[in-house]
Amino acid sequence: MIQQFFTEKSFLRFKLRFCLSLVLVSILLLYPSSFYGQSEQLLKRLDQVIDSSSIYDKSKRKTIQDLKDKLELIKDDRHKLLDLNQQLFDQYVLFKRDSAFDYALKIKGLSEKINDKSYLMKANINLANISVSAGMYKEGLDYLLLIKPEEINNENGSLYYGLLGRCYSDMAEYSSIPIFSKKYNQLAKKCRIKALNLTDEGTFFNSFLKFFNEYKDGDLASAEKGFLSLLNSDVSDRDEALLNYMLGEICNESGRVDRAIDYYSKAVISDIRISTKESLAIIKLSELLFRKKNLQSASSLVKKAYDDAVFYGAQQRKLQVGAILPHIEEEIVQNIEREKKRLYYQYIGAIVFSVIVICFLILTFMQFRKIQKAKKIIAVAHTDLQNVNKQLVVVNEEIKARNSQIELINNRLSEANKINEEYIGFFFTEYDDIFEKFNEFTSYIERDIDSGDYAKAKYRISRYDLKKEKDKLLNNFDTAFINLFPDFITEFNSLMKPGEQIKLKEGQILNKELRIFALIRLGIKHNEKIAQILGYSVNSIYAYKTKVRNKSIIENEGFDKKLMKITSVKIT
Repeated sequence: MIQQFFTEKSFLRFKLRFCLSLVLVSILLLYPSSFYGQSEQLLKRLDQVIDSSSIYDKSKRKTIQDLKDKLELIKDDRHKLLDLNQQLFDQYVLFKRDSAFDYALKIKGLSEKINDKSYLMKANINLANISVSAGMYKEGLDYLLLIKPEEINNENGSLYYGLLGRCYSDMAEYSSIPIFSKKYNQLAKKCRIKALNLTDEGTFFNSFLKFFNEYKDGDLASAEKGFLSLLNSDVSDRDEALLNYMLGEICNESGRVDRAIDYYSKAVISDIRISTKESLAIIKLSELLFRKKNLQSASSLVKKAYDDAVFYGAQQRKLQVGAILPHIEEEIVQNIEREKKRLYYQYIGAIVFSVIVICFLILTFMQFRKIQKAKKIIAVAHTDLQNVNKQLVVVNEEIKARNSQIELINNRLSEANKINEEYIGFFFTEYDDIFEKFNEFTSYIERDIDSGDYAKAKYRISRYDLKKEKDKLLNNFDTAFINLFPDFITEFNSLMKPGEQIKLKEGQILNKELRIFALIRLGIKHNEKIAQILGYSVNSIYAYKTKVRNKSIIENEGFDKKLMKITSVKIT
């Protein structure tokens, strides 16, 4: 009956597992996306930054408003007016084109009134900058042509030629005729070289132009290394965004798309934090994510890019976004259609699986009823097994206790055998030595008496040193004991109080106290017997033992037992 029960129970478990597997497969088919988490932490962080873009824009507007408030307080000081208008232009140049253009015109008007050529050149560069950023390349060139070559110096020349090179480079990118594209690229390269020559060595702009020229010349590895070194230095948020964008461009061109996505993402995060609305990184990132079929992130970024382009007023960015957005929308529509078909087949599959699950549940219920009947028999058998198991536990504990006692006794017997073996050998060795000496001594005495030389016999008797022989016997005992118990002194001292450990003199093996407790360790416990062996009085033996026990960390009654327990015989 029990065997039948376990067979049925195993079959029931198999059915339950199979049913659960069917349910899990159905859920996976119906809701696959819930089982796949996004591992791209950087894109998640980017989504959070995009959601918070209004907060960064609010901070930007607060900074701009503070500058406007300062501007209203200044009336006659035109140089301060120029400085504040320039600061407002710098705030607007990547934020809002129209406002930046207005302040650039104000700077130009004030420069003309005070006839300051330096500010006037700066105003024209500002106007060219905002024109190029807005995609108005012809207007940008017109403003740059207003600057006379003889007015260009190291201070403003790098900005002038850098901006001119950017204008030609953008024109080459948007030119569909190769001959013009090539021409603009050549002009852009010449301008970048001139800009580099006019920058101060060691400045960020100087280093950036070097590495940018390497990038444009096709030396991607050297350019990447250079941009990374700049990125690891102390740079502003705007420069950090620019460096991440350039690294993204290099990785994209060298086929490392995943790394490019990382750098573009960092560039977009930095751009949003400083409220840069004229950003190319967000468009490049959305293109790569679209190719990677990450339509949700790509769509979100394209919408953000389009909103920024509209807000800023950059015509070329609107065109770039307009080229991507229809493809994304088309792909999304196709995905929706594919999802509908997939869901249709999944629901059919789910219904089939559900029918199968129901059948198995019915069979499971029938098996369950059989199991319920068998449970009563099992419960009784289980109770009996528990009782037997308890009895076995008790018996095992008793056997374990007895085994421990037997092991202890065996250890004691082994130790006793070792001691007996060692000291029987010691006894016979010492006996033979003493017998030989005594036999030799008596032979000499008898020979002297037989020859009538009583004086010589008397001299021999006076020369025999019993104390020396006794000391030699005790020394041999010490040697034999330490050979048997090599750690005896260390183990003995471990029972003494700090500072009360026994220290032997040079050449000593055991002293009086150690010798007394050595005999106790060998099983000789009576003071009379110890006194007889060592040649001391019984009172002396008692005094030595009391003295040692008083210096011990163990109570007097337990010292001898503890010493017997911790001292161990040498194992051979």
